[in-house]
Amino acid sequence: MSGTAGGDEAAEIGRRVRDLRRTAGLTQDELAAGRFTKQYVSQIERGVTLPSDEALAWIADRLGVEPGQLRTGVSSGEVAQLEAGLARGEQLLDGQHYEEALDTFAPLRASIPPTAPRHLVRAAARGEIWALVRLGRVTEAAEVLAETPPETPDEQAEVAYLTAICCYMASEIGAAQVEFARALELLDAFEQADDRLRLDIHQWRSRCYRRQRDWEAAREDIDRALELCDAIWEPRRAAEVNLQASLTAERLGRWVLARRYAETSLELFQAVGDDVTAARVMNNLAGLNHSLGNDEAAIAYLKAAFAFFVDADLDLDVGYILSSLAEIHHERGEFAEAEAAATRAVELLRDRIDHIQEVGTAQLTLARAHLAQGDLDGTEAMLAAVDVSYAQTESISHLARSWMTRGELELIRHRSAEAARLYREAAIALQPVDLDPDR
Repeated sequence: MSGTAGGDEAAEIGRRVRDLRRTAGLTQDELAAGRFTKQYVSQIERGVTLPSDEALAWIADRLGVEPGQLRTGVSSGEVAQLEAGLARGEQLLDGQHYEEALDTFAPLRASIPPTAPRHLVRAAARGEIWALVRLGRVTEAAEVLAETPPETPDEQAEVAYLTAICCYMASEIGAAQVEFARALELLDAFEQADDRLRLDIHQWRSRCYRRQRDWEAAREDIDRALELCDAIWEPRRAAEVNLQASLTAERLGRWVLARRYAETSLELFQAVGDDVTAARVMNNLAGLNHSLGNDEAAIAYLKAAFAFFVDADLDLDVGYILSSLAEIHHERGEFAEAEAAATRAVELLRDRIDHIQEVGTAQLTLARAHLAQGDLDGTEAMLAAVDVSYAQTESISHLARSWMTRGELELIRHRSAEAARLYREAAIALQPVDLDPDR
């Protein structure tokens, strides 16, 4: 008829049986109704005995509720409502409406009892974490993560993955790599691992390797992500993986291939109706077309993306576009235009530590614009800001770009020895990480 258990599950079920019995105005004898003894009902209510599924179903019927409500505290109707709310939150995330997504997920997570079905608990926490991450509130995202401890190996893998995301967004690249590796190890040990999570880990870890200039490792992760993408085929994931593949190919100097990946990514993001990310891919395509000598196409992409982001009131993305436009103006010798665009980009980006690499890039373009116009003090001040930003990215290649610009400044100031030192340091930093000195 039953087994005995002294755990949390028995205590929670007992509490619900007692509360619902009292609400129904039944005594323990009346609830037992000759099927059980009063003593047995008392043992259930005190959490001493965990009823069998059959006994629980009979008690639930007597109380006019579903067995699942006694076991989890949530009825099927409430589950349906929660799932509908979670679906709305996911739609808001996909549509880049992060504030609204947070306003949806946070109260949902607070309202779900810890005994509810795990997929509800995890989905609410996951949605709130991603909304916070996308808003740049990484510390708060990590706090939510800590409040939802994992119970199974697949949950442990997801927690390691999300922890890695928080570390990456806070520019703690080494810590992020440790957590990504841990997540993959947990998935390898779990027979029913979800390849979607494995795909996401590989494409995100490729970003870490790019930040560390380990291009081959980044390429290996992206190749694995592309393989998994072909097997799973979800257009949104495919769009993101092709975007990361484009960025990796670009770092490897394979610009035509990078453009091909970016064009595929753009088509896929447009196909799933993600116009925001599609516009961001246009920014990348602008840079690739500029590198391939097609400035007309580059500027056309930037104008289209700029108009979209202004209309959508997305200042962060406007900052990215202006940073790209500033670089093109500078390379075309349009230094005043470069200064104006870079100045506005820095204003829009400066407080976003989760986008610190682009902050540094905009600052460097502004420093170079000052230098080209003979404003040496302005150059010096902006390069100091660049060094602070790039130091947080843990990207030696970006620091090297700053050193080269500082070298130009030192030459103008007739400090040739210091300029030579800076150029030498930059050259060493820009060598491939796997450079064989005997080759």
